Amino acid sequence: MATPHIDTAIPVRRYQLGSFLVNILGDIKSDDPTRYRYIMALLDEGEVTPCLYVTAELNRSDETHQGRYRVRVLLNDQEKEMGSGDEWGDIENFALYSMGIAAKLYQLGDEEPRRLL
Repeated sequence: MATPHIDTAIPVRRYQLGSFLVNILGDIKSDDPTRYRYIMALLDEGEVTPCLYVTAELNRSDETHQGRYRVRVLLNDQEKEMGSGDEWGDIENFALYSMGIAAKLYQLGDEEPRRLL
């Protein structure tokens, strides 16, 4: 799986979404060239390795006309950029959007996220 290389991060939000645990990480230190604002890591119940990552990354200075942050989805060996905007720098917007992506990918349409942290 294409995964962000996280040296350190602080869990800023945690949710239960169906049988999945959602961790929203902030204050991320990484040796990746990418500068992360937030990373959503989705873990299936009982697993220790996330099955999905959604990232909010700082756009390069020549891309900020599209928005300050871009959202990327990392699933298995696939990556997909979901667009850019300033709103992904806000924890509430990012959490809802990234959990919406997870709900779609894992067909959790009826599940409401329950905040744990």
